[in-house]
Amino acid sequence: MKAERKVLWFVMVLLGILLMAGCWAPPIGMPHMPNWMWSPFGFIGGLIGLAIYFLPTIIAVVRKKSNLLLIVLLNILLGWTVVGWVVALVLALV
Repeated sequence: MKAERKVLWFVMVLLGILLMAGCWAPPIGMPHMPNWMWSPFGFIGGLIGLAIYFLPTIIAVVRKKSNLLLIVLLNILLGWTVVGWVVALVLALV
């Protein structure tokens, strides 16, 4: 595995851990959290949502795209907008 891909996987895993830690920890001053947030199904749903969010990056890595760095950056920085996610997905598929 090339060093560039190792760095990209490290960044994706780190972002995933940070996102999941933010979803898992109770916010300060909110003692009454909904029960679904503490259930394993809420955690699994978060993992599925994270996989869907990074779907363009996963496809680009599997297909060994030459513009992988562009797709990853677009997915991370603009993936929260629907347009950025769709553009990253199109770049990964073309």
